[in-house]
Amino acid sequence: MQKTHFYFLLLILSFSFLSAQEKCNYRGMVLDSLQFPVYDASISAFDENNKSAGFTFSDKEGEFKLEMDCGKDYEIEIEHVNYAPLLKKISLNKNMREEIILQSSSVKLQDIVAQGRIPIKMKGDTIEFDADSFKTGSEETLEDVLKKLPGIQIEDGNVFYQGKQIHSIKVEGREIFGGNTKLLTKNLPSDAVDKIQLNKKFKANPFANSMQDEEQPELNIVLKEDKKNLIFGNVSMGGDADKHYDLQEKLFRFSRKTDATLISDFNTYGKTVFSNEDYFQFLGGISEFMEEGGSNALRSSMTSVMFGSGQKATSMSNHLGAFHFGYEPIKKLNITAFALATENHLNYESSTERIYSDFTQRDEKTNVQDIFSFISRLRVDYNINPNSNLKYRINFNEQNQDNLSDINSFMNDDSEPSIIRKTKQRRDNTNVSQRLSYIRKVGKDDNFGVYLTHSHQKESPDLQLTATEEPFAGFFEFTPINDLYTLNENQNLVSNTFQGLAIYNHLITNLSNLRIKLGLNKNDQKLENSLFNHTELIQNEFTPTQMEFDFIELYADATYTRKIDKFKFDLGAGIHKFKTENIGTQTYSSLDLTRVLPHFNGEYNFSNASSLRLNYEHTYEIPQIKELTEAYDIQGYFDIYRGSANLRETRYQKVNLSYNIFNYFKFFNLWTSLSYSKKSDNIRTEGFFADQIQFSTPFNSETPENTWSYSIYASKRFNKVYTLKVNGSLSFADFESRNNNITLENKSDFYSGTLTNSFKFRKKFELDAGLNYARNDYSNQLNENQFVNWKPFLKTAWMLSDAILLQADYDFNNQFSNGEKINENHDLGFSVRYKPARKIYTYLTAGNLLDNNKIVSNSFNDFYTSINTRNTLGRYFIASVRYKF
Repeated sequence: MQKTHFYFLLLILSFSFLSAQEKCNYRGMVLDSLQFPVYDASISAFDENNKSAGFTFSDKEGEFKLEMDCGKDYEIEIEHVNYAPLLKKISLNKNMREEIILQSSSVKLQDIVAQGRIPIKMKGDTIEFDADSFKTGSEETLEDVLKKLPGIQIEDGNVFYQGKQIHSIKVEGREIFGGNTKLLTKNLPSDAVDKIQLNKKFKANPFANSMQDEEQPELNIVLKEDKKNLIFGNVSMGGDADKHYDLQEKLFRFSRKTDATLISDFNTYGKTVFSNEDYFQFLGGISEFMEEGGSNALRSSMTSVMFGSGQKATSMSNHLGAFHFGYEPIKKLNITAFALATENHLNYESSTERIYSDFTQRDEKTNVQDIFSFISRLRVDYNINPNSNLKYRINFNEQNQDNLSDINSFMNDDSEPSIIRKTKQRRDNTNVSQRLSYIRKVGKDDNFGVYLTHSHQKESPDLQLTATEEPFAGFFEFTPINDLYTLNENQNLVSNTFQGLAIYNHLITNLSNLRIKLGLNKNDQKLENSLFNHTELIQNEFTPTQMEFDFIELYADATYTRKIDKFKFDLGAGIHKFKTENIGTQTYSSLDLTRVLPHFNGEYNFSNASSLRLNYEHTYEIPQIKELTEAYDIQGYFDIYRGSANLRETRYQKVNLSYNIFNYFKFFNLWTSLSYSKKSDNIRTEGFFADQIQFSTPFNSETPENTWSYSIYASKRFNKVYTLKVNGSLSFADFESRNNNITLENKSDFYSGTLTNSFKFRKKFELDAGLNYARNDYSNQLNENQFVNWKPFLKTAWMLSDAILLQADYDFNNQFSNGEKINENHDLGFSVRYKPARKIYTYLTAGNLLDNNKIVSNSFNDFYTSINTRNTLGRYFIASVRYKF
């Protein structure tokens, strides 16, 4: 707690940019040669150290004002698309005002367009970025351009503004790729982008009144005129002389009534084309329903298929194909369809060393993983009339995973394996979800919406364990065949969810609003689980099992919104009634409770550029079917799990305080957040450990869990060349665990920070140099662990000419465990892009040039510390050619 406050104060003070020095106003009027005012001229000021001192635009009367430190010399740059640029020097010792005359430009029109563009424009709540003003020539995709925009942050392909994730990125006002922002940002060619419009106060409800608190940031991409009504994009082919290939195709077409996109990406050198997060974004159902303002307290029972990382595999192949089509036959109706298929094949070689209190076990493992995914979505938007809107969406998703592993286990310093075992897993997941929404404007200021969702999910995991040693001795009796023991588990889980939500908004006055919500969640699940000795069914008091689970949540919520000068707040509470019933072969359990859940959101706007927010929420989490089922569930060769019918609900309270300032004209951006959360009766897992076997079961922790977290993102452009970025986070958590009937009090502290120095020279050379630091401290009465990682990094792009681009990136991982270095890893990549013709590009890409073929990671629990070493793909060279349409 004290450490958090110290860091919070230190970081805020370290980024304070306000100065007590006396300020002087530099005012002016921009005129043309005929003494007419020049509107929308950009005025930039730089001090004697070439640092940015201010930026603004002239108004309709040609007037402008800059506030800067007195007693300094400045260089003033005035630019306008229709006039020649003007550069002048001033000494600002007191308030000044002068007239500035711009001369008509004598250069050709294309030169004016190329050199006289205004980088940033303000249009009400929308900020418009001129994409070409931020490009240097090294950009390939939209994501590369977004990274260079002030106030925009990219993390793992996701886009953030003021700490809020941007979930809606449209092209020419239309949704493509089924709304998946990452597919869009990583595939839309950068040379097709003309403007990037950031709407700071986008509202999903088209009839929302002025006081509804549904504002979220949204991006709209405006294409260049020569890209409209034509097919544009690129096709690439490449590979090496041995085992690698890289094939890509990205085609786009946008017209007045239709838009279509076709992309494919096949590669064998570790480039990630689709991730777990991308898949989850397409699931729909509950997640999308909650974005509309719904609520669901039931914990998820579905296990997700996890995509492996190709860069951490010894060999791999990724195949992806996606198609999007949009059609707007009339202005009232918009239809979009999207389908995507991916296939991943990965081979891993790894070693895991588990360090127990009295012995060490080392597993040498080879693993083959195959994943197939199919995703499709159909969306229909119909504006019935100017006062009502109807939307329908249906998703169909399917995933199949096969995982085969061979493991040799060595005890202590043995040279021969003590156990040889094989694991074979098969998992099939299917999800079909539908969502229907109707929104209507009532009168002048009121509106209501009705949202209905149905989701059907099916999960069928199968597990087979084969070993030279009997698994789970003491739990089951096995008969070996040919000196091998085999345990099979077959599981089937089906879930049906129905959700209904009605929302009514009443604008009481121009400064106050009342929102009423009524909701229903109903979930039915069926679970079947059987264990087999080879093909013989195992039967005891804990297997097989058949369970049926019913869950109902009814809720009503009222929220009052009020604006007082610069302060706006939402104050409300909901009444939630939860009821569950779990009927099975071994157990019966039920819950029936009613709770009042308050919530609060407050925002104080100091100015258009800065604000302070405070949020509080109180929620509940209800245990799901697997946690309540007292039947054996095999988690791995040494892990067996059994639920508990006595689980209660978890109470969860969270408060968050955040501050942001985004001053585009000072080139300064800061977002910082402090959070505290408290969980009571949290559901945790209790472990019993004996002879390497870990038996786990859930329990409600009687000790409240507390978590403090702090995060900061800041960037400051000091001059035309240099920009500093800082991204950091801290968290301090304490919680209870139970192992072998011993209650342990745990503390987990995490520190992470990245410092990036960015240099840009004449739009020809870019360099990012920085340092990433991560530290994780974990302790309880039995052990203490500390893991530290230092990673200096460099990334550069150099436009030698209009035809040649050089790029390189390097990082140096230094990993420590309890003060001892356990690994260091150098990673160097390099690429050359050459443009021999107007539409043709050639590439030479080299990865892992230093041929470091091992990655080390760490984990720990109350039983052992684990050090994992994985072999990687190794050095590769790819030559390719790209043709741009």
